[in-house]
Amino acid sequence: MTNLAGLAALLSLAFALVVATRWLRSHRPSFAFWTLGLLIFAAAASAQSLGESQGFEQHVALFRVFYLLGGVLGVIYLALGTLYLVAPRRVANVSALVLLALTVVVAVDAFAEPVDAARLATPCGLFGGAYSSAALVALAAVLFNIVGTLVFVGGAAWSGWRFLREGTHLDRIVCNVCLTAGALVIAAGFSVAKIATATGHCTVGSLDYLGAYEAIGMAVMFVGFLSLGSSLLRSPRRSTLPRAGVGTP
Repeated sequence: MTNLAGLAALLSLAFALVVATRWLRSHRPSFAFWTLGLLIFAAAASAQSLGESQGFEQHVALFRVFYLLGGVLGVIYLALGTLYLVAPRRVANVSALVLLALTVVVAVDAFAEPVDAARLATPCGLFGGAYSSAALVALAAVLFNIVGTLVFVGGAAWSGWRFLREGTHLDRIVCNVCLTAGALVIAAGFSVAKIATATGHCTVGSLDYLGAYEAIGMAVMFVGFLSLGSSLLRSPRRSTLPRAGVGTP
């Protein structure tokens, strides 16, 4: 770990292991896809960390991995896990099949699309311009992140509001608030990077700023998830809400 992206990778990996244990106990598909999304994020942050220390311009394949996993797939797979909690199972299953098919298509394009290696020497090139704006992988990065953020953040916020309205399960309220806040912090990091690219205000430290957003956001989400089941946050009242919902242990 030589930079903040490395810290974000470690936090995401630890988070994934915790969620994976929940999946092994419950066999719920939501935990399976959350685990996958967190592992994708950990791999993306690792590629970002290596690229920062070794230079993306010298390792174009590393940039392709970073862009595909971090820029396109991470958030959408977390959102798929949330979809299994807030949508009918048939809708979630169809969405999963469609997403898996699109993942294959976008992954092939990410490694087939030409990359302007000269642009990889600057943060602005990394966040926009190395791929053509018309490339399928670049279009998928925009669409997947918008849809993924709306579903993941919206699902967590909705579940938190339901538990808050009932006045029970403070641990689930805290979890959903933290999941929402952490995801918004990470999304803000990428938004700031995109704005810097569009306005030409990228600096050498832009990647480190992104790594800071990622590490902080992941830490907030992790802490929120760990709060589930805390005896200090458990309400003595029994919930009348169905078990399905983001933050249900």
